[in-house]
Amino acid sequence: MKVIHVAESFAAGVLHFVAQMTRVMPEHQHVVIHGQRPDTPVNYASLFPPGVMLLPWQELGRDISPWRDAMALFRLIRLLQQQDGDIIHLHSSKAGFLGRLGAMLLGQSARVIYTPHGVSFLRQDVASRKQTLFVWLEQLANKCGGRVIACSASEASCLRSHGINAGYINNGISCQPEADITTPKNDNKLTTITLVGRISSQKNPLWYNAIASAFVDQPHIRFLWVGDGELRNQLTAPNITCSGWVSPEQVTTHLQASDIYLSTSAWEGLPLSALQAMCHRLPLVLSRCTGHSDIVEPGRNGFLFQHTDEAVMLLQVLVDNPDIRAQLGQASRELLERGFNVQQMADGYRRLYLQLGKHHIKQIPEADLS
Repeated sequence: MKVIHVAESFAAGVLHFVAQMTRVMPEHQHVVIHGQRPDTPVNYASLFPPGVMLLPWQELGRDISPWRDAMALFRLIRLLQQQDGDIIHLHSSKAGFLGRLGAMLLGQSARVIYTPHGVSFLRQDVASRKQTLFVWLEQLANKCGGRVIACSASEASCLRSHGINAGYINNGISCQPEADITTPKNDNKLTTITLVGRISSQKNPLWYNAIASAFVDQPHIRFLWVGDGELRNQLTAPNITCSGWVSPEQVTTHLQASDIYLSTSAWEGLPLSALQAMCHRLPLVLSRCTGHSDIVEPGRNGFLFQHTDEAVMLLQVLVDNPDIRAQLGQASRELLERGFNVQQMADGYRRLYLQLGKHHIKQIPEADLS
C-alpha cells in the first residue's frame, strides 16, 4: 500500500511522529510531502528509513496568506496526482485544511486521514476572534470528507465539542527494555527538573521561568530546557540551563540524568517528549491542558497543575522525597507500556489504513519469471 504523508510543521513532534510511522510500518511504501521551518533539522532525512521519498512543499507558509496558500494548494494537488497514493495522511492543521480541500477536488476524500497534533483552535497565543476563525476553518475542512483521528482522547473530545466527528489513536513511542536503561541520577545530590521542546508560545516559557524563579535560593535544584526557539530570551532565571538543539541521542542522555519532568504547555495533542520522560521513569508535573490529562493519573505517576504556586508546591514535595519520585516514576513507565507504546499506535493506524485503502489499492504487477 502506498501511503502519502503531508506535513506542514516539519519539526519537533510532528517530524518525529511521521519519521516513526515510516519506521514501524515498513510493509507500506511511504511518500512524505513536507514544508520546512527555521527549526527543521538540516539532517532530517537521516531520521527516515532508506526508500522513503521526501518531497519538499516549498510554497507553504505557516500563517494564513490567501495568495501563498492558493499556490501551495495547486502544488499539493499536483503532487497528489503524481504520487496517486492509497492513503493520504495529513499532519497538523494547515496540511489538514489544504490537504482535505485538494483531495476533495481530486475525488480522493475517501483515502484521507487527518491528525491535528494539537488542533489549531486550542492555541492560547492568538486573539479569541482568531480562535473562532480556526474553529470555522476546521469545520469547513471537515465538510470536505476524510477521517479525523486525534492523537489523544482529550484532543478528540475537543474536536467533537465543535461538531467534528473525531476518533483517536494514542501517540506511542518505542522504549528500551528496562534492563537496558541506565539512569545515573543524583550522583551529586543535584535535582534536575527538565522540559524537552521548542521554546515557543505553545510551551509557555514565561510560566516555566516563573516556576524556576521560585527555586533560585535552593542551589541543589536546577531547571533544564532541552531545545531552543524564538522565545529563549524569556528564560531569564539564573537556575535555568538551555541546551540548544541537540540530537535525539542527546535528548535521551538528558532525560536519563533527570529527576522530574515539568511541562508548562498551554495546549498539546499528546506530547512525545513527555512519553519519552515516562520511558525513563520520570514523575510528571504537567500543566492541565489537552494532551496532558491523558498521560497523568494524579497521585500515581505525577500531577496536573493550573497555577504557579501549585506547581511550586508539587515540585518541592518531589524534590524533598526521592522515594516518592521513584514510585511515581515507575508508575509512569508502567502506564507508558500499557497504553502508549509504539506497537499499539502502529497497529491502530495499520487497521485504519487497511480499512480505508482496501477499495482502491493498486495491484503490483507480478514479476515476469519466464
